[in-house]
Amino acid sequence: MTSLSDLSQLTGYSKATVSRAISGNGYVSKEARALILKVAQDLDYATNAIAQDLASGRSRNIGVVLPYVKAPFFRQVLEGILEKNFETGYKIVILPSNYNPKLEIHYLEQFRKKAFEALIFTSLQVSEATILDYQKYGPIILCHKPHSELIPASYVERKPGYHKVFQWLKEQQCSKVGFLLSRDVSPTTSVTLQAYEEVYGMKIKARQVKTGSVVPDDGYQLAPQLTEFDSIFANSDDIAANVWRWFDEQKLPKPLIVGQDCLLSGHLLNLPTVDNHYLDVGRSAFELAISKEIKQLATRSEFIRKR
Repeated sequence: MTSLSDLSQLTGYSKATVSRAISGNGYVSKEARALILKVAQDLDYATNAIAQDLASGRSRNIGVVLPYVKAPFFRQVLEGILEKNFETGYKIVILPSNYNPKLEIHYLEQFRKKAFEALIFTSLQVSEATILDYQKYGPIILCHKPHSELIPASYVERKPGYHKVFQWLKEQQCSKVGFLLSRDVSPTTSVTLQAYEEVYGMKIKARQVKTGSVVPDDGYQLAPQLTEFDSIFANSDDIAANVWRWFDEQKLPKPLIVGQDCLLSGHLLNLPTVDNHYLDVGRSAFELAISKEIKQLATRSEFIRKR
């Protein structure tokens, strides 16, 4: 591979002159520029994009930290980010974390070293204090509501939709509500259980909550543990549809099943759902990343009874 030093030796000009001729920045005589460009073309010389980014002080990379893409939330937020990115000259770099705080720190350190112009955390394991420490190096956007007003965020305000779900279930005389959630501890788990307790006026019991619900088949696998409930609130339509499938195959009376994310599977079964508008969350997160504004943008969830 031809280097800048090779071009310098072959043309007789300094590396600085060769660099100016190749980049088009700075003065180079017409004769020198013509010779340098001809030799560069003959040798199929290509500039080092990484070196150019370092020289300009801008990478135009935006890192998106994702634990995985199995859940609709992460897929749709990423889709919203990519959709807005097509209108710009930025590059989206996917940074898989699998909920590993050491990996998140590694990405933050890369950010400090200018590998990225901004970071978007779709989920976060490190503390907000850590995020605040790294904010001096550029924009860091969270996709949940932070405690600190100094951290920019784009997130779903889930409680309005969740309140309506539990109010409707209460109206249907549902007294035994079961939950399918991905994790024991997360912002989504917390707001789900809070909304239930506020509407029903009672503390949730541990046996009502089944975790480990991530991919569609998890709904089918967890369904045998749900037979005591008269209603189920699942964390996606695909998971809800697989709960429905298990009850149907066992020829058991189906509980009222509510899904989330307004997916085709729920539409085909006419299941009630909560539309969390994740695409909008991703779009807003990207806009915050490139605008560098410290704002917190909420998108309200919406309960849809009939599809």
